[in-house]
Formats: sequence, C-alpha cells, structure tokens
Amino acid sequence: MFLEERYEKIIECVELSGRATVKELAKKFEVTEDCIRKDLRVLENRGSIKRVHGGAISQRGHNKVKKVNERIEINSEQKKKIATKASELIYEEDVIFLDVSTINLEIAKILLEKNMYITIITNMIEIAMELKNSSNIRIIVIGGEFNKKTEAIMGTEADRYIKKFTYDKSFIGVCGVNLESGYISSPDLEDGNTKKTIIECSNKIYLVMEEEKFNYDEFYKFANVNEITSIITENNILEGDLL
Repeated sequence: MFLEERYEKIIECVELSGRATVKELAKKFEVTEDCIRKDLRVLENRGSIKRVHGGAISQRGHNKVKKVNERIEINSEQKKKIATKASELIYEEDVIFLDVSTINLEIAKILLEKNMYITIITNMIEIAMELKNSSNIRIIVIGGEFNKKTEAIMGTEADRYIKKFTYDKSFIGVCGVNLESGYISSPDLEDGNTKKTIIECSNKIYLVMEEEKFNYDEFYKFANVNEITSIITENNILEGDLL
C-alpha cells in the first residue's frame, strides 16, 4: 500500500467511528506505532484529523438545526435501533421524561405498542400526540412557550414546570458530545438550559444519539458526561469508564 493510500484509509477509519487509537491503526495497517504517529502528525498538519493522546479524532463540526419532519428521515434505521435499546430500560410504573428528539419519538412508538403502566412527561408535542390513544400511559405535557426553531416547549416557564417533578429516568436527545473534553452541547441556548434542568431532576439520565454526534461540538455547553448514566447509540451503550 502506498503512503497516500494509507493516509486515506486512516482518515476513513477515524471518520467512521469518530476516533481511532494508534494501537488499532498499527495493527490494521501492519506497521509500527511510531509509523502511525508520524502519519497522524502529517494528517493533522493537513487538517484532516485531530491528534489526541493515544490516537486521533475526526475534525469536529457543527450540526445544523432542522425541523422535526426533516430529522425523522435522517438515520431512521439507526434511530430505531437506539430506541429499541432505550425502551428495554423502561419498566412498569416508571416516571420518565422524553425530551425533544426524533429518537424519543421512536421510543414513544415502541412504548405505545407495549402499552405499559408508566408516566411520560415530555416537552415535545409530537410525542404526546403519538401516545394520545394509549389506555395505560399517563401523559404530562410541560407548559411554557413553544420554541418554533426547535419545535419544543422550553424556556424559563418550562424549566420551572419541569422542576415540579422527579423523574426515574430521562432520555435526552443531543446535538454534540465531546468525549475528550466531556462536554455535551446544543446549538440553542434555551434548549440546552431545558435539558440541563431535566438532568438535574432525574435519577438516571440517558443520552440517546447516533454515533456521528461524537463528531460535533455546538457552541453552548450545558452539561458534562460525568453527570449522566449512559450514552445509548446504535452500536453501543457507553457508561462508567467508557465515558
């Protein structure tokens, strides 16, 4: 394999999962770890990747805020996998919060089929509408101002209402997670503040997100991964030492 070909393959490996270790790359390409370190220095100088201790991560970007009906069609199969994993953590008589997230909308669809005796609090109108015909699920919709940009109820009044309850489990959709710094971020300040309030009122907190969100940093950092229980993605449930 020519050097430039290896560079391209290294970039592919890093972008696929958002990160790669020197050890993994050395084994994959059958070269020494020192050789991989030199490759990573070259690729960082080119702006292709970012070096971190023990390996590399992809160059981080920003996620454009899209309308719910647009987001539903993006990564739909991954979202269904994540929702299935998340729904397995919900038990009879749980009090749970589903915040604004198309993955949480998928969770609601699964819970509707199960028709469990649970209480669901949400600030996403689509989730409430999805569950309206359930005979067993108690639905509480957070009061406050409807944010047209994020299509959710959020802001000062919503946060005040959220604080009236204690949640057994909350499922939070996010736009960006940086495992190196530990920051969880949102492109919208009100959205971030409302998510932070939900986290503060929950016994267990689960981030539900596609793995590609590990590659994004948004401008408003509202929480840290050490505040949450687990991150549920299409391929893994990350918790404890993995966070």
